[in-house]
Amino acid sequence: MSIDIKNKVAVLDATAFYAGIPLSSSSSSSPSSIQYYTTTAVINEVKHIKQSIDAIDLLVKTGRLRVVDPTQEYIEEVRAYAKDVGEYDLSDADISIIALALMMHQRSSEYGVTIVTDDYSIANVAMVIGLSISYTISKGIRYSGKWVRYCKVCRITYSDASKVCRICGNELRSRLVSRLK
Repeated sequence: MSIDIKNKVAVLDATAFYAGIPLSSSSSSSPSSIQYYTTTAVINEVKHIKQSIDAIDLLVKTGRLRVVDPTQEYIEEVRAYAKDVGEYDLSDADISIIALALMMHQRSSEYGVTIVTDDYSIANVAMVIGLSISYTISKGIRYSGKWVRYCKVCRITYSDASKVCRICGNELRSRLVSRLK
């Protein structure tokens, strides 16, 4: 497995841990030149995997992985971006990863920041913000976009977090309404 991280700081989503990053040492850059970061919410998401959490504890103790939580200001900023592009299903862990990457990007111009994920919704919001993304397994997304939810039966669109049509009760679907970047 190989990931392409051109920057020196990698912010890891849960999918990166499931793929074995940074547990493996086969990234395209020298592993020692990359500093890995994640959030408490992501650690809580992957702690059910016993062998991974032991490895994560070791990485934290050796300083190779740092667990840092973003400030509320950055969390709210990311929530606003997510709402603007119709990404209503991001978990708190997903929001925290994007917010941490944004916070680190804005606070330090010395190192580039890359989010490591296979989550298309995370990638969509990150691309809109202008953050770098590296995918562990998937090819990823080529462009970001604005999504709306719609009812297949009534053909009514919703620009909120609704999951069920308020008219007929059918489950809503999502569709891309515009490409952004």
